[in-house]
Amino acid sequence: MNIGDYITSGILQDYCLGLLTVEEERKVETMCHDYPVVAKELHLLLQTLDKYVENDTISSRDEFRMKVWEAVKKLWKENP
Repeated sequence: MNIGDYITSGILQDYCLGLLTVEEERKVETMCHDYPVVAKELHLLLQTLDKYVENDTISSRDEFRMKVWEAVKKLWKENP
């Protein structure tokens, strides 16, 4: 098996997103154990996903808050 092809196959991304079967997850974990470069790539993907979620959650929370306040203001103007 070509490790580069395995890494670029998308299987690690699917693992991070929880889209794999139990058997597929075990295979990824075995590959990480057997090939440190796979483990490193998985670690980097998980870090990147964590940063993305953290940053997106903050902006989404602020955006959501603004939309709620705009809706409240609109209702207040319509029904004083």
